Amino acid sequence: EEIFKQDSLAFELCEIYGFDQGIRDYNLKLDKKEIMPKIDTINFTKMVHFIVENGYPNEELLGKKNFEQECVASVLNSVLLHNPHRLVNEQKYFDLFLSEVKKGNLDADYFATILDKYYWAKSKNKENRRVFYGSQFGKPCIQTKEATNIARIEIGLQPLEDSGFVDCGEEELNMPNLRK
Repeated sequence: EEIFKQDSLAFELCEIYGFDQGIRDYNLKLDKKEIMPKIDTINFTKMVHFIVENGYPNEELLGKKNFEQECVASVLNSVLLHNPHRLVNEQKYFDLFLSEVKKGNLDADYFATILDKYYWAKSKNKENRRVFYGSQFGKPCIQTKEATNIARIEIGLQPLEDSGFVDCGEEELNMPNLRK
């Protein structure tokens, strides 16, 4: 029965992953700008429901054999990277995933990467895109040092030294976003 439960949970995740990746097939002749955000929203809602109902998708929950499948191992990363605005702008989702960071299920550096994807994508400066937390998307602006370090500590990361920042001069920065 345990293996059946693991397999059915893994199947549910693979369905979400297939939906997430399938709409990104470049051979599809659809208005992706209109359809993709709707599918991303559906997938995010399904992923949140999955976590609330079953727990965080990891090897312990799904079994080693299932967790080795790309559609199981990659689904959460894909869904979160396509919905960073939900974590930045909606406190309940930020809190849900922060609780998974605190439980050790979600890496704090990766959480910062997801949050930074929002700022990177929304950056007014398209040549030198800006971030807030400091992640694989880049270094934050020294102009937001205090707010950045408070935010980093909140998600379980160390504050950055001055060398971890870039000087953004007089640039108008649209960060941080205040969650509702």
